[in-house]
Parts: sequence; C-alpha cells; structure tokens
Amino acid sequence: MSVEDQETTVPFICGVETPLKIQCDWKSNQSLSTTLIQTMVDATGVNSKDIPESIYDSIDPDALEDLFRPQMDGTPRINGKASFAFAGHYITVQGDGQIIVESELGRLKRTGGNILLAGDVPEEVFDEMSVQLLGDQAFSRTVLSAQYGKDTEVTQTRLSIAETTPDHAHILTHKSVARSAATAQTNQSNQMPVSSVSGSLKEFRTAIRELLFELQQQRNGFDPAELRFCFDSLQLLIEEEGVETVGQFISLVTEAVENVRGLGIISFRIRMILPMSKQSDQNSMLLLNLGLVKMDLNNDGICRIPTIRHSGSHYNTV
Repeated sequence: MSVEDQETTVPFICGVETPLKIQCDWKSNQSLSTTLIQTMVDATGVNSKDIPESIYDSIDPDALEDLFRPQMDGTPRINGKASFAFAGHYITVQGDGQIIVESELGRLKRTGGNILLAGDVPEEVFDEMSVQLLGDQAFSRTVLSAQYGKDTEVTQTRLSIAETTPDHAHILTHKSVARSAATAQTNQSNQMPVSSVSGSLKEFRTAIRELLFELQQQRNGFDPAELRFCFDSLQLLIEEEGVETVGQFISLVTEAVENVRGLGIISFRIRMILPMSKQSDQNSMLLLNLGLVKMDLNNDGICRIPTIRHSGSHYNTV
C-alpha cells in the first residue's frame, strides 16, 4: 500500500501533541488512574487497548492518591508534586489535583531534538511516520534531507506528500564517485533541489553542518523545531563504515541539528541479516552513544518509545 492511499495512523504516543491539563478531585470516587487514562484516550482518539503498557509498570497510582489526599485534619496538600514517565509521556501530578501530560514526541516537535526511527518494517511504514514527523507545512518549516547511497525518489515523494515546497526544502546526497566539489541540481519545477557530495564521510558530515548553518542564516534564525532534518540509510552506512564510525558521524550531525534548534529524524531500517544478539548490541550501542530518543516501528505503523530520557519517578511532597 502506498503512502498516498494509506489511512493515516496516529500512534498513541504521538497523540498528545500539546501539554494536556487534567483536574483530579482527590475526594472523588473515580480513581486517579481511571481519570488519567480516560482523558488521554479521549484526547488521542484511540482505544484504551492501544495503550502500550500498564500505568502500574511506571507507578502505583493508589499510593500516589494516598500521598496527595488531605491530611487527617482535612488540610489539603496543595504544594505537593510527583512526576513519572508513562507510555511515552511525562506525567506531573500536583497536590491541588492538576495533572499535566506531555508526550516526549510532542515536546520534541515543539522544542527540537533528535529521534531515531528503527524497525524491520517495509519502506511504506517509514514513509508514513516520516511524513507525520515533518509536520504541518502551514508553519513554513524548512526541511533538509541527507541521504547516503540511496536514490532521492523516495525522499521527493515524502516531501511532496507532506506538502513541502521546493523553496523550503533541500536534499543532500553522498555519491561514491569522487568529485572535487558539491554539485546542485533541480530536475523539475515541482521537485526539491538536490546537492550531491562526494568524498569521505567526514566531508559529507561537513557539508551537512555547513548547509544547516547556511539555512539558519537564510531564515535569520529558526524558531524551536522549525527546521526538520532527515537522515536516511543509517543501516547501509553501518554496514559500510561500522558502528563506531557511524556513531561519531551521527553524534556530530545531531549536535549541529540541536545547535540550530531543529528536529532531527534518523531512519534506521533494520534488516535482520545478523544474529539477533549482534543486531541488538549494534542497536543498543547506537542509542547509548548518540543519546537519541528511539521509536520502534512495527508493520502496523504503530510506534513505541521504549526508553525515554530523564525517565523514572520523582516525588516532592509537602
């Protein structure tokens, strides 16, 4: 099924795009977990069965309620606060009953950062999720797509579906044939401009960083996440250059993305040609070295964020 005729699927973790505020009455008979999950389900428009994990895997909601119930003399604990991670979201519960829900993905799409899309799935699944992450072009976002050893047709299609205009997009490719400089080309009036870079991986990285800062100067600076940077063919790059070299390459590129306050989308289409243990070590090493937020994709287009930066629970009650 092509991207054009495929119905858009919005994964649960992608649903709460802006911070969601919920008011919980500590004297109510409805539990905190019921209030929280039902409100999140209503906001995302999904079935509660689509929530990828149980809230009890993150925190004991019953104990949390007891923590915030009024004291024995009826005095409310209005200054208390607790924060924890649940199903790809940050949850902050305050003593006055206000609950703030913010997704990791929603935060990245507003403030910038870097995401690693990974999975042994068809190209169409990456197409769908990449288009979603490119965002609404009504905000006149700038898109830079860098490709290693891959044809630009797929990227042209993704950008076209995302309604990105040629004056707000640029494609940078790495060619194996040696050339002395980068060459720019535009095939048709409705296609995005393409630059081809030859030479070493270091030269490719330098070209990416220089173009990022050039685009920033052209736009007189970017608002947070206004720039969307896409890198495709991470698997091919690993096969040819090795994990350690690629880790250094991606680390410096994503650092440049963060310096211009952009949102980086790194695609890692895993092909199960290696033993699972070795593939897992390869994947884990990338995550540990790069510090990216990882999104696992499956064939239904549903994604999960199994590891969230700054995850865990924090309590501060008075």
